[in-house]
Amino acid sequence: MKQSIYIAVVLLTLIFSCKHKEEDKTGADVETTVDGTDAQDDDEGASKLDELFGVDVDELSKRVPAGASKDPASIFTLMMGGEVSVDKSSLSKSDMDALEAMLDTYPDLGQAIVISDTKITTDVSKFTLILSQTEGADLKAINDVIQKLVSPLNSKNGKANNPYAGSFFEEDLKEHSSGSILNRVAGKEMYQELKALEPEEARQKLADHYGIEPKEVDLLQSIGKQPAILNEKQARKLANPVYGKEVEAALEDTKTSANFKALVHKSKEKQRKNAERFIKESSSARAAFFKLNPSWYSEQSGEMGNTYRDTRDQLIYLPLGERSFADEVVMFEAGRGGLYPEGALHEPDLLEDTGQANPQMCNIGLKGVLTLQFTDNAITDVNGPDLYVFESGAIEPTILELSKDGSNWLEVGKIEGGTAMVDIHDFVEPGETFNYVRLTDLETPSGVPGADVDAVAAIGGALRLNLDSSVLFEFGKYDLRPEAESLLKELLPQIAEIGKGTIVVEGHTDNVGSAQANSRLSEQRANSVGTLLKTLMKGTATQFKWEIRGHGDRQPIAPNDSDENRQKNRRVELLILPN
Repeated sequence: MKQSIYIAVVLLTLIFSCKHKEEDKTGADVETTVDGTDAQDDDEGASKLDELFGVDVDELSKRVPAGASKDPASIFTLMMGGEVSVDKSSLSKSDMDALEAMLDTYPDLGQAIVISDTKITTDVSKFTLILSQTEGADLKAINDVIQKLVSPLNSKNGKANNPYAGSFFEEDLKEHSSGSILNRVAGKEMYQELKALEPEEARQKLADHYGIEPKEVDLLQSIGKQPAILNEKQARKLANPVYGKEVEAALEDTKTSANFKALVHKSKEKQRKNAERFIKESSSARAAFFKLNPSWYSEQSGEMGNTYRDTRDQLIYLPLGERSFADEVVMFEAGRGGLYPEGALHEPDLLEDTGQANPQMCNIGLKGVLTLQFTDNAITDVNGPDLYVFESGAIEPTILELSKDGSNWLEVGKIEGGTAMVDIHDFVEPGETFNYVRLTDLETPSGVPGADVDAVAAIGGALRLNLDSSVLFEFGKYDLRPEAESLLKELLPQIAEIGKGTIVVEGHTDNVGSAQANSRLSEQRANSVGTLLKTLMKGTATQFKWEIRGHGDRQPIAPNDSDENRQKNRRVELLILPN
């Protein structure tokens, strides 16, 4: 999880508690300060604060109220504020269960956490102190719970009450205030003050703070926070920042304040650098894939591939880009706490694990089962890993199975041990393809119970193209219609992306007529499409091996119980397998 400032509370607590335990064991003399804290511990804690965050403890300690403890943990608490409240309704049932379990295990922490009918209020300073005195505490489990309680922006009211949430000002004041630690603390304090002010008063306060005009405050707010970069294609679009028409016009206006222009240019430069950094880092992931699979593409890298980032900052290159991901939920048996199966489809859209249920990801739930189908691609064995599960947060132990038809399943491994990659090489035959994947969560409780899946991708995979026979052929015929040529020409760029490999042309029919006649017709139709496609590809056709298959009515994709469904089953499919 990315909320490192809260994680640091637990880290600091661990530093202090470990230090106390070591000195208790050795019986070493300890110098004690007036307020009862250990000076030696203070020095070490201060050093750790400085090391982690660049905090000037001496400077910040001047802001500690008279008579209050000036140990590093208390100083660090000052950065966060004292009491923090979240809306009780913003927490899921699983969140509440985890909170109650924590308080049952460590009842003393209840002194720092007050649960009312509507809110949960945490006294951060008291919580830190009690935790530092708790023997054998499971810091990770406690941290999973406390993060949801000390982040007001996770509550519904937190976002609604501050009109600047999600804006340029939230990022600049609350998250990335520049200068000394005092400036950063002041920025966060000012951001919190804004929600208590009337709109015009807040507007003027921001204008005075930045030295700009009130109308320029509105323009800055329209910029919003820096967009989270999820993949390389997005990064390339962001590498040349262009804001809204009014902002761009203001940059050209001689009457616009110099401070406003400086703030916008600074924002653009930051966005450009973030995008360029992502592009540079993604090249390593792409190079690693091509090293294992040098013949995947022709000499040109192509436009199809894309590099994606998950919530653990891992970059994974997928040569089929957005086609790599599961497309449909076939079945969802929600385990305890299971929610939002559709969140596991298509490209990943989470960059940060919030530790809460989120419609953008599927929480399978303890012992839950999620079955997904790939419709425009297929899973196949390539060199190196073949499947990647974009799982939010900790990697939960999960059984992974594959199927060709959604009925017969092959277990290929367990996702665990910090990696979401699976290599199917030892379980499948060369060139074998699968259209279904099933994930079964093993009972391993965490902050949000069960595996939290944002997306499932075939790392290599095979390109699958479905052609409607009604567009290609007259009913019951296998001679191609004239318009078939233009349809097949549209497929050539996608096939060229693969470069080399095998093209399998498969014909399919409905169940009208005899099985023998349907099998013969489907093979004839597949052969007609393959012949024309070879002609259109010209010399590049020789870079592929070709297979023609007639499946008749044996592989329907819909029940043959209506004209509409029978039409779906009358099709020709192209399966392009890389070398």
